Amino acid sequence: MPIAVSENTTESDALAAARVPWVPRVSVILPAYNAAASLPAAVASALNQSLAAVEVIIADDGSSDGTVEVALDLARRDPRVRVLQTAHNGGAAMARNRALAAARGDWLALLDADDRFAPDRLERLTMLGEALDADVIADNLRLVSAEGVPHRLALAPDDALFTGPLTAAAFVRRNLFLTGGFKIGYLKPMFRRRFVVEHGLRQNEHLRIAEDFHFLLDCLMVGARFVADAEAAYDYRQTPGSLSRGLSLADLRRLSAANRALLASPEARTDGNLRRALARRQWSVDLHVTLVQFVEALKGRRILKAGSIVVRRPDLTPFLAFYGLQGLFKRLLGGRPVA
Repeated sequence: MPIAVSENTTESDALAAARVPWVPRVSVILPAYNAAASLPAAVASALNQSLAAVEVIIADDGSSDGTVEVALDLARRDPRVRVLQTAHNGGAAMARNRALAAARGDWLALLDADDRFAPDRLERLTMLGEALDADVIADNLRLVSAEGVPHRLALAPDDALFTGPLTAAAFVRRNLFLTGGFKIGYLKPMFRRRFVVEHGLRQNEHLRIAEDFHFLLDCLMVGARFVADAEAAYDYRQTPGSLSRGLSLADLRRLSAANRALLASPEARTDGNLRRALARRQWSVDLHVTLVQFVEALKGRRILKAGSIVVRRPDLTPFLAFYGLQGLFKRLLGGRPVA
């Protein structure tokens, strides 16, 4: 029996309607916004797992392209699919939180609508997480082109993430803006649901970017045991217009505010390593804000304003040199010389 749950439906109502005689080991949390084209393949990768005791919770985020119709059709075909609907676009964090509240599995697995799981991923990670008594377990990512062609691993198999514990401070240090290397906040971990519920953890609904980073950081800050496996079993699709790659000024300012809040937290006040890491991240986020302001000034041909930004933030200069200032001028100003 398919399950279609509105945003006002209670968990007990949903379960009574479902009459599913088994409890899932893993709840796959899948936010979807205008994802009608990619959703069937993403859901299929979650259902066609070697671990059959899986539920897939599709949390629509106010789509306008037929995503809900596609999701409901998938639910009609397989009772393990549940659909949460809403008329309003609230962002991926809000959609995930609705799915987290409705989840029943022992583990919560994050999946984006244009990504894929390898067929044995959930069974392997579940077994590993339970054997090592982990609260959070992650694996490597295969970075995949927009056409679905794998081109490289996100992390080298001998990366330090796979060989030792991960502290909150170390996690923050590996997620600084304007630095090289893969940001491990893009990983798609599985979370033990009991741990998430006991600590009252939710994704930050004020954020439109880096909400996954903040959710995992919140887990680490309250003592989550994190384990990572070097095998890559998550296909992370990199598309030119993806939300994670487009950083607006408003998004970055909200991210800056979220980081300042963490700096004021009891955990940061008592953990010097975490406090220093968050302070460095604050610098990197705020510098990225300045970089976006500089680029917007150039796009608007407000050259004096762009110059004043550089004067005010001389620490921006190395990054302008790195990205190629002359090339930037040519792209933004159509090749005309700058006065």
